[in-house]
Amino acid sequence: MPEPVVLQKLLTGAVAAAIVEAGSDHVGGYVTLASEVASLRTPRQLLAAYGVDGAPEFADVVRFEQPRLATLARPGPAERPWQTFPSGFLLGDSLARVWVMGRTRYSYGAEYWRIRADGEQKCLSNYAGVARGWAGARQWRPPSPIVGTMARWRGGEFFADVRADLVLLSAITGDGPSGFEQVRPGAWVSTVPASECEIFERVFTAEVDGVPVRLLRRSASQARVLLLSDDPAEAEGIGATLVEPGVYEAIVETSRLANTQGVENQLTGAAE
Repeated sequence: MPEPVVLQKLLTGAVAAAIVEAGSDHVGGYVTLASEVASLRTPRQLLAAYGVDGAPEFADVVRFEQPRLATLARPGPAERPWQTFPSGFLLGDSLARVWVMGRTRYSYGAEYWRIRADGEQKCLSNYAGVARGWAGARQWRPPSPIVGTMARWRGGEFFADVRADLVLLSAITGDGPSGFEQVRPGAWVSTVPASECEIFERVFTAEVDGVPVRLLRRSASQARVLLLSDDPAEAEGIGATLVEPGVYEAIVETSRLANTQGVENQLTGAAE
């Protein structure tokens, strides 16, 4: 089995707060290979590589294995109010490649690190899967079935954290399936061989006033959507908020969704 690819994501204040305060398990946007930014050992060095001036006391990052079924794309060439990395590399001498990762769920074992101005690095939290979430987070947020890996196993459908040749299945329900361990009220887990599972991810897209979006969560009346465009004018037109450079989200009435479509991406080789 090949060595896992370990990525690093620089966190904005809002994204860091979403993890610490609300236990957010979503990840996407700009990512790099952790090994290629290892030489950026202070907040000043790291931020400079992203085109940001300043020397804060600390900077926060998450290091995580590339999630199964995650998509990586080269940054686009369009000029934006933020640094866009059209060359495909961060700025400066690190020669670190940078990609835009499509929205997914953090992989099991993701680590939240704080890099201080004196070069000290400390792991503040780790992600223990769908049912347990981020260690020490003030809240646990139930996962979305339309972001991140799922699994079919013995006729049932579960949230899935893929760990090498094993899968940690999570059931979010009042009564857990037979043989599952309860880890919090309404959340149950069981570890099974990956060879017994069908691993997949559902992606739903739509349009809001002509702007392409991806659905992140949906209820009968509202939907949280991720814009599939980073055009500030289009974002403003539908009332979207910039949550980090290049990433806009909005909460819209479901009546505004048009041309909704869904695809199911399969993880090949998981059941071999």
